[in-house]
Amino acid sequence: MDVVTLILLAISLILFFGFFAEWFFRKFSVPDVLFLIILGFILGPFSLGYVTPANLADIAPVFTTFTLVFLLFDGAFNINLTSLIKEFSHSFVLTIFNFIISSVIVALILWLFGFWVGGISILLSLLGGFLLGGVSSSFVIPILKQVKVGEKLYSLLALESALTDVFCIVFSLTVIEIFQLGGFGLQETLVQLVSLFAVAGLVGLIGGVIWIFLILKVFKEHNYMIAIAYLLLIYVITEFLSGNGAIAALFFGLILKNSKQLSSIIRGLLSSKAKDKKKALEGELGVSVTTPSEEYFYHQISFFLKTFFFVYIGIMIDISDWKALVIGIVLSFVLMGTRMASLLLTKRMDDTHRTLVNAIFARGLAAAAIAQLAINAGIPHAFFLSKIAYVAITGTIVLSSVRVFLIKRKMPPAEEEGETLIERRIERAEGKKHKHKRKHRHK
Repeated sequence: MDVVTLILLAISLILFFGFFAEWFFRKFSVPDVLFLIILGFILGPFSLGYVTPANLADIAPVFTTFTLVFLLFDGAFNINLTSLIKEFSHSFVLTIFNFIISSVIVALILWLFGFWVGGISILLSLLGGFLLGGVSSSFVIPILKQVKVGEKLYSLLALESALTDVFCIVFSLTVIEIFQLGGFGLQETLVQLVSLFAVAGLVGLIGGVIWIFLILKVFKEHNYMIAIAYLLLIYVITEFLSGNGAIAALFFGLILKNSKQLSSIIRGLLSSKAKDKKKALEGELGVSVTTPSEEYFYHQISFFLKTFFFVYIGIMIDISDWKALVIGIVLSFVLMGTRMASLLLTKRMDDTHRTLVNAIFARGLAAAAIAQLAINAGIPHAFFLSKIAYVAITGTIVLSSVRVFLIKRKMPPAEEEGETLIERRIERAEGKKHKHKRKHRHK
């Protein structure tokens, strides 16, 4: 077969493998991302040797950038402002606490290892701490859909994973910008950083408002592909204005996801009626510019990107560099240990749920994307840091998977085989609608 046919065959087989891994995960609770990393390692230079990092060097920068932008955009659809406000006190405290503890300890350990391997500066160790500082939503969300937990715990962990993905990317990008600006402590550096994120936030917000207007007044229908084209345009405009395009994508996604609540609040503020203000707070006056099918479409693109990116991680794992291998393995166990600090904030939960929170600590897509982005930015010794990150990601996925699997075996069986929390929510909502209709007919 010619090269083009082989590439298309490989893409097809990897996607089939991704769907099989997801099915296997639903049946046996072994995370699909672990199988994808293993597949990448088998295809990579230290096994069959079909693909090497050099083969992917040309497409890696574009693929990584698009993955990061879409990761933040799609991740914003997991952050519902209403749920965030309801769970803010607990989830935000847990998120900040775990992120700071993990980031500081990882950065400290990397800095100490720097005396052994050389080349790891304080700034580089801080970058490593931030990119490995948060749990991965690509691991947490699928796990929560398989484990029988209450809505409060689901919201707590889902919000934590969504927020820490954002924190990892934002703080890591900040360190990368400091690298490129030339150092700490200068007033110019702080001004440029504030300007960078202010431009990103402003472009993302304005872009979101314009998109809402276009959907409601001009297009009057949902066009998913045009939305992605518009997302890329927002990224390009933000970068052209010396802002951060990935952060702009996050703000754009937040506006779209929460368009109903935000438009309702705006209408309430503009209204002088007390009744309208009350309805506005409940989101009754707003209109959503996204549909469930549209969000599902974005999640499917995320599945596509996730599948290939975790295979890419497997290809990039370098077992020949034993120093990076040792540091990555050590950090995997350290991150498992730092997660135990969450027990201090979950004393009111029952023992099973506390143990489950403690067991979910895997790192994933955000960390890997930032590691590759640091290489693209030309950060000194970023390639060595990426080797450590890939090993730590794999190690935390393995350790967390084992712990969750053991916990799930001790938990009571799900109400119905294959039934997820989201499905139960939909069934309850539909049941309430039917009940309301029966009462109305009776009247």
